Amino acid sequence: MRPAPLLTALLVSAAAILSTGSTAFAETKGRAFVVSGDTLRFGRETVRLHGIDAPEEDQYCENEYGRPFECGIQAIDALTELIARRTVTCVGDRRNEEGQLLAVCYAGDTNLNSRMVRTGWAVARPDEQPDFASLEKLARSERAGIWALKFVDPAEWRKQNP
Repeated sequence: MRPAPLLTALLVSAAAILSTGSTAFAETKGRAFVVSGDTLRFGRETVRLHGIDAPEEDQYCENEYGRPFECGIQAIDALTELIARRTVTCVGDRRNEEGQLLAVCYAGDTNLNSRMVRTGWAVARPDEQPDFASLEKLARSERAGIWALKFVDPAEWRKQNP
């Protein structure tokens, strides 16, 4: 018995999606360990907060007096405080080249992605999530978080510090 054409098309599509490493939909929930200002770990699952980019753990910024400031550590602390020992739920539908789930994460009803941008401890990536650009503009105008410091964009910093 031959499978129906629609069933065959669905199976071929599913195989194509699985072979590219894409995820149809994934939800991760539980106690999160903060890896960086934009990355969480739930046991063996690593989740990247989609649409944002925070300073790396060993990235320094410069304060108003020209002194180094551990902005990467501060971004980790900011995300840790937002979570505040609450259960975290992350929802995503793709993985990056490192196999990390790209997701929007919540601690209770707090959207961690948007709060990191709004408090100034992450920059928005409008090409990934256009909604965060207005939050970055507010943080920038208020000189919140890294916007009160001299800093190198996290993506550029990673290129300079492989």
